[in-house]
Amino acid sequence: MFWPMTLIFALLFSALVLTGTLDEFSPVAQFVLALSVCTSVACMAITRSYMRSGKFQILPVVWAISAIVIVGAYSFKDQGHLLALSMLEQPVAEPADPARLNPEVMLMRAWDGHFRAVADVNDVPVGLLIDTGASLVLLRHDDARRIGMRDYELDYTMAVTTANGRSFVAPVTFEEIRIGGVVVREVEGAVARPDQLHSSLLGMSFIERLTEASIRSDRIILRN
Repeated sequence: MFWPMTLIFALLFSALVLTGTLDEFSPVAQFVLALSVCTSVACMAITRSYMRSGKFQILPVVWAISAIVIVGAYSFKDQGHLLALSMLEQPVAEPADPARLNPEVMLMRAWDGHFRAVADVNDVPVGLLIDTGASLVLLRHDDARRIGMRDYELDYTMAVTTANGRSFVAPVTFEEIRIGGVVVREVEGAVARPDQLHSSLLGMSFIERLTEASIRSDRIILRN
């Protein structure tokens, strides 16, 4: 009974991931669903085993904990990604200067030589790689889904050239992008097709709207 249930659960989980159905649920809902299913299967296996042999089996408990950890890691992958980015780099406000009223942030260069920021795109945190070679703010498909965009809203008609070659993206307009105190509204951007972009990009459609974007050694200053 235990191993057939394990196989069924593994096949069901794989099908939900591959079809994208699991991503329709919130991370909390995904985790609660996995917790309920795993606990139920483990309890059934333990009860059946105890009734047969009169002994408590630890294997179903280990299986249930392992399955919950795996599903939990998948469910909260985006939060983990943002946490990793925030540990790499966070906007750091410079000391207040009475003669300078415009908001600004200072970002330190990350270990890989790039500048990164966790920005609020339409009020949702998104990890962005600052790329002055990109003409637009370009989001990964997963990030676009997280900020509320749906597939039927995306029309991949805009041709762009990236490091991976020529591809088509969906043009969009972001209501607001905020990094610390620096805010730009009605920002032109685009969304990449699924699995076509490794990291979302903060391009020139945001940067050129600022009064200053200057690199000083190992830091970049962004100012409204």
